[in-house]
Amino acid sequence: MQKSPFSIVAIVFGVVALFFCPPLFGILGLVFGGIAKSKDEPLAVTGLIVAGAGLAIGMVLGFVVFSSMSAP
Repeated sequence: MQKSPFSIVAIVFGVVALFFCPPLFGILGLVFGGIAKSKDEPLAVTGLIVAGAGLAIGMVLGFVVFSSMSAP
């Protein structure tokens, strides 16, 4: 079994970015995914995709939620 600690952290941060502070956790996920890619971890690409998707979708969800809250 190959270990992929940075990839797993990137995936976790990507999922967390969907719901909590997407700019922080999404960017951290991308950073850890990049580190995993440089270390040739087997799940590195998955970590980068999940982190990027978490960042993008989390930002859109946050925009939708906060814009609907401030509408009169």
